[in-house]
Amino acid sequence: MDANALKAIIIPNAIGFALLIILRFVARIKVIRDRIEDKVFVFTVYGVMLGCLFETLSYVLDGHLFPGARVLNYALNTYLFSANMLLPFALLVYVDLSLYGNVDRIWKKYKPHIIIGALMVLVNVVNYFVPISYTITSQNVYERRFFSYAYYVVIVFYFISIFFLLRKFKKENGARAFISFGMFLVPVIIGTGLQFIFYGLSLAWLSSAMGLVGLFMMQQNELAYIDPLVGIYNRQYLDNVLSAWIGRDCCFAGVMIDIDKFKDINDNFGHYEGDKALKNLTNILKKSAGNGERLFRFAGDEFIILKMETSQDGLDGYMKEVKKRIDAFNKEGHPYKFSISYGTAYFDGTQNADSFLKEMDLRMYMMKEFHHDEIIKGEIQVTAQE
Repeated sequence: MDANALKAIIIPNAIGFALLIILRFVARIKVIRDRIEDKVFVFTVYGVMLGCLFETLSYVLDGHLFPGARVLNYALNTYLFSANMLLPFALLVYVDLSLYGNVDRIWKKYKPHIIIGALMVLVNVVNYFVPISYTITSQNVYERRFFSYAYYVVIVFYFISIFFLLRKFKKENGARAFISFGMFLVPVIIGTGLQFIFYGLSLAWLSSAMGLVGLFMMQQNELAYIDPLVGIYNRQYLDNVLSAWIGRDCCFAGVMIDIDKFKDINDNFGHYEGDKALKNLTNILKKSAGNGERLFRFAGDEFIILKMETSQDGLDGYMKEVKKRIDAFNKEGHPYKFSISYGTAYFDGTQNADSFLKEMDLRMYMMKEFHHDEIIKGEIQVTAQE
């Protein structure tokens, strides 16, 4: 490879690597939410950093012979093929977790994506023995084979999945999240596409680095909508969602949940344990979700769950799952037992946001007062204990 061609590889990858180094430095200073999606994001950043580095090394090695050169070249390209394909899947997982916040949903919804990715990685490893995707000649020169295009087909499949995920979320919640993630995907798609069309052009990893930096910057703005303690959406974002849904004449169900005797938990065990109680309940609410439920911390120890529904009973199944998980939690030997009361409401277009919230609030406090009466729909009895 001549010097100019090598510069065309080294310079964009060096820029991409430098951008991600800066991103990691900024991310360490700026507090990032300790959520699984943030860990996926950091994992993706490191993966792209290695991609920038390894692609440069593979081009530097190309045509140079020394002991172990071909094996090293194979190893570098095995990583590059696998990572270039799995990056869009990591982004798909990140976007889904950011939008819905449900880890259990990933395996259920994306099982085919996981299986396809695992099979392609396996093919990539086997390629060392049976070169169908690429080969490294006896002169240590990389040559692309026809099956390498299958990896780009999988990449397109992952990007299409992200597109439809965002489209579905846009219909449910408006354009804000769609624009945020969509803008991030643009440089990644363009860079990967150009590198596929023009063999020898190195833009995929640089464009991925640019996309990750852009996503990080946009996601910092999202923090304004995230409750810093429990990591779910806050009252401000609830108001935005209600405004968007009502503006589109949507029908939806809602439930307001409150921890009974939460003050007793704070008084008997301290505010630190009270904060843990809020986080534990949030975890239960998140794990119980999976079919379009949206979670919000309304105020203090009150939470609201919304779901697009055409039936007043749309959240019955969700609350049954919440009860089951609370019962399991209370048997685990914690210093207190969870206690919740809740009230449901259904928005059919005849109310406004305030009346909808007041209806849930009224029913919740009726349950607090009469929670011994299990005839009341959706009631659950538990008490805080020392």
